[in-house]
Amino acid sequence: MEEALTKGAAARASRCGAMRTRAISRLTHLYLLRLRFLIEQPDRTPMLAEEVLVVGHTGTADKPVWLAGDEVLTLLEKAQADANIGNTEKSELVSAALAGWDKLDPAIKENISGRAEALTEAHRRIRKAISVKMKVGGLTVKPQLPPDLLGLLVLQPMVGDGRQEKGDGR
Repeated sequence: MEEALTKGAAARASRCGAMRTRAISRLTHLYLLRLRFLIEQPDRTPMLAEEVLVVGHTGTADKPVWLAGDEVLTLLEKAQADANIGNTEKSELVSAALAGWDKLDPAIKENISGRAEALTEAHRRIRKAISVKMKVGGLTVKPQLPPDLLGLLVLQPMVGDGRQEKGDGR
């Protein structure tokens, strides 16, 4: 990831890509996000926390069908390139996904707000568990929006058997 940010076209990996795979049956977009939160407590200096989250959807940016977190992680782990995609098509797929990014803003914000609520409850539980003296009242975790889009992967479903795309001439 660092090379993609610092070396541009000379990097061994890019921040955006597209892959044709049998792992999905519908066009799928996966977004790597960096989230920032402020953990605030009365009488204390706020703390900044960061985490990385991968979210994904099928469908279009106008009508996304969001994938569950475990589905996204399974795709990242198991999806493999089953056929080549030409550079022009890759560029078109990635450009279309990036063009729709702003339309996803309300759903992304809702997801991050839900994450902030879960983190607030987790911090309160931990503080209660480790010390009866630690204050939990007034503790909040506030998302710092917008998130940073660190990477994008477009998964395109296979059409046919894929032999010609791999170049074996059959």
